[in-house]
Amino acid sequence: MPEKLTPEQCKREVLRYLPQRFGIPVEVLDKFNYTWSGGAIWMTSVPLELLPNHKAIQRVGLRALRKVPQGWKPTTPLLQFFDRYITKNRISLTHEQWKRILTGQAIDCFREGFSTDELTPGYIALELDGVVVGCGFFNGRFLNHQLSKVRAAELAEVFGLTVSAVGYDGED
Repeated sequence: MPEKLTPEQCKREVLRYLPQRFGIPVEVLDKFNYTWSGGAIWMTSVPLELLPNHKAIQRVGLRALRKVPQGWKPTTPLLQFFDRYITKNRISLTHEQWKRILTGQAIDCFREGFSTDELTPGYIALELDGVVVGCGFFNGRFLNHQLSKVRAAELAEVFGLTVSAVGYDGED
């Protein structure tokens, strides 16, 4: 893959990946514009020709997908933004499962009784009480969160856990 993608290539990648992985309708994604910056695809509602072409302005919009060695990693803000449209690779965790995953324990989806027919290996939208709150990774059996250390610590605090920065080293 080239080091920098054109807006057309960015849109093509988004329209290929997100409907396939998460079931987000193409017509919903097609309403936005996409651009490349800092190793990621950014999404904006602003027409690209109206974006300022000034070196001081590097990014406009919401970071959607980061390029990782395995392909594309969706950001937590993207998953939260499209929450109501995500129909695939979405999993609801109980409060106890959230507590375990936030303390660094993987969830054994076979043992927990999750229907792995609904999940395919790769990135997963993680929900809490019906709302997508983050990104996880499912390897075919085990599920781990892919939350930033800061976001994981914030969620851990919600559950009354004293977890010090246990999380994915990357950004959400």
